[in-house]
Amino acid sequence: MELLLSHFARTLSGAENLEQLTRPILLLLQRITGLESTYLTMIDESQGVQVILFADNSGSINLPEGMQVPWLDTLCKRAMDEKLYFTEDVESVWGDSEAARELGLKTYLSVPVSNLDGSIYGTLCGASSRATKVDQEMFDLLELCSELIAYQIARDAAAKASIRRANAAEKKLESLALISDIGELCFRSDTLNSALIHTASMLEKRGGWFRAVPFVRSGQRVSALVQADSAWLEVVKETDALIPLTDALFDNVHPDPFVSAHGPRALGMFPPEAGLSGDASAALVSVETAEGRVAGILLILEQVPAEPENDRQMIISCSNYLSLLAERTEYFAQLERANQELSVYALHDPLTGLANRRYVMEELARMLAATHRNGGSVHVAFIDLDEFKQINDEHGHDAGDHVLQCMAKRLREVIRSGDLVSRYGGDEFVVLSAGRAGEDRSGLEAFLDRLRSATRGQFELPELTLDYAGASVGGVTSRAGESDPDKLLARADEAMYAIKRARKVS
Repeated sequence: MELLLSHFARTLSGAENLEQLTRPILLLLQRITGLESTYLTMIDESQGVQVILFADNSGSINLPEGMQVPWLDTLCKRAMDEKLYFTEDVESVWGDSEAARELGLKTYLSVPVSNLDGSIYGTLCGASSRATKVDQEMFDLLELCSELIAYQIARDAAAKASIRRANAAEKKLESLALISDIGELCFRSDTLNSALIHTASMLEKRGGWFRAVPFVRSGQRVSALVQADSAWLEVVKETDALIPLTDALFDNVHPDPFVSAHGPRALGMFPPEAGLSGDASAALVSVETAEGRVAGILLILEQVPAEPENDRQMIISCSNYLSLLAERTEYFAQLERANQELSVYALHDPLTGLANRRYVMEELARMLAATHRNGGSVHVAFIDLDEFKQINDEHGHDAGDHVLQCMAKRLREVIRSGDLVSRYGGDEFVVLSAGRAGEDRSGLEAFLDRLRSATRGQFELPELTLDYAGASVGGVTSRAGESDPDKLLARADEAMYAIKRARKVS
């Protein structure tokens, strides 16, 4: 016996968890008491069940680990209620127990295992199909083992709680690091759209979000900044409408960024192809300026947030950083526009913002002078908007003005660095481009083809979409030694009218 207890003590001292502690205890109890089965149970009163966690079986009784039985029908429950923790004549004491009869129990003992706060955890039990005497000394040992198990349960719970706290702290640190990086990104960024795209990518990769869709708003129109199907844009619109604007931008007043748990399902917001469960949730990083919401990031999570407060703080911080960037970029954009208006007003067309006739003539003279020094040439394109008067007559002058503005934008988009687009007057545009020395006519034709392509297609106007067949575009290249900008421009004008006449004939 002393050798057995010595071995038992050494085994218990090295136990690191409940299983490592309990299995030697069950084996010792079986050897000392001669019982055929010893086992540890856990009681879940909320579910009304008792579960066998660990068991050591021999003889004819076999109580499998993991077996669940209704708690109210167990001998353990009766033993506790009657404070009768041992009997070697089960039949006479609990003869109405169907489970006892099926197992053929003669001897049964049960000691409660309590948590340190006094609540019941489970029972440490022994059973046998034959009558077995258990003296007080053995019963004391059983209670001692119960206390050891209770302390191990507390240790395990403390260890798990410590791990949870450590994981939560690590998660918080990761979240703070991500917030910091997003803040630095916004501080260093010059454009809101770029910051939105990069922030969305960071939230997906490091924030654990299933999908992050950056978007911008213009009035009621919502546009995604990365490839996203129309179904996701519909989710953006629905979510954007569900969450109200903040009353003031930086006064610590924020709406809850999460859509209610039942909202997305009730609205049928999530596209079927996303494969999301009914527990999926949506949130919104709202980007706001004094004008209201100007952009945002739609966030999709595959389930209800595990740590909503942590995610909520992340979303609010992102909203603050991006909103500051939006305000800053808008302020500097306005400042830059004001400076540009003041500096170029005399040389630019107020409707399109393009260089005016005076500017283009000065620039053409400068470029021709440069060709004398470097041996290059100048391509001059003359553009006339066919049927422009008809557009004004049918749709009004406002529509005509929008066409001019759209055309100016398209021409700016296709020119090379160093080229100049100008509104020469009315519905006429002139474009200048530096040619290379020794360049053949193919360089001019490529230049003109780019301009022709830019003038064709659909024009999205405020009140209508206009399909336009394109302008008449003609052009010439300066000759060696040519220095008169008026004559060069006249040749380009003549080339354009030749194109216009040919288009009318065809």
